[in-house]
Amino acid sequence: MIQNLTDYFSAFQPQSQEQSTIFVVVAMIFSALSIFLGYKLTKLWSTIIGAAVGFIAGYIIGNTIWGNSGAGFIAGLVLAVILGAIAFFIYKAGVFLLCGFSAFGFANSALSGFVGIPVVTLIISIVVGIIAGIVAVIFLRPFIIVTTAISGSFSFARSLFSLFPATAAIPGLPAAAATTKFLGLSWPIMLVGAVLSIIGIIVQFVSTKKRGKRA
Repeated sequence: MIQNLTDYFSAFQPQSQEQSTIFVVVAMIFSALSIFLGYKLTKLWSTIIGAAVGFIAGYIIGNTIWGNSGAGFIAGLVLAVILGAIAFFIYKAGVFLLCGFSAFGFANSALSGFVGIPVVTLIISIVVGIIAGIVAVIFLRPFIIVTTAISGSFSFARSLFSLFPATAAIPGLPAAAATTKFLGLSWPIMLVGAVLSIIGIIVQFVSTKKRGKRA
């Protein structure tokens, strides 16, 4: 989730190596919070996602209609405020955005190296996101915990391994294993993501078992 937002915003302007590293570290911090505090910080995540989606959509719409980045930036700010407010004040709308975008980001990342057709990947990811958002609104706590833990874990793993050169050797793994991929993700990312997902889900269920329907 956070990694996808970081990738998108960094694409607006080329970043130096130092700036890119800062983006990655920030993404790792937010991803770690998502893994272990996803449900407790539901309002925070949903507001951030709502504002981010609003800004991206507004920027694209404004830039397309008026043909300049200034208009796109203003339109992006307006939509960011609107969607961010909706996500904050309307709980289930925020949950839909949070889990829907998390599922969309995970599906898009996993399928991008597997399907090979960007349009098909995008359509499938959107459908997955919509379904996840609807299911999250119905089941709330369990689905929020699972979604935030998994998306945060794989975002953390992707960010972690992006700090190292693609050719760097990974202790305990043959060189070929580091580049072998499944659903667009390398095996080290899959392994770290899976382990963190399990730990995060357990921690969140245990730490929120006496809480109400929302944080």
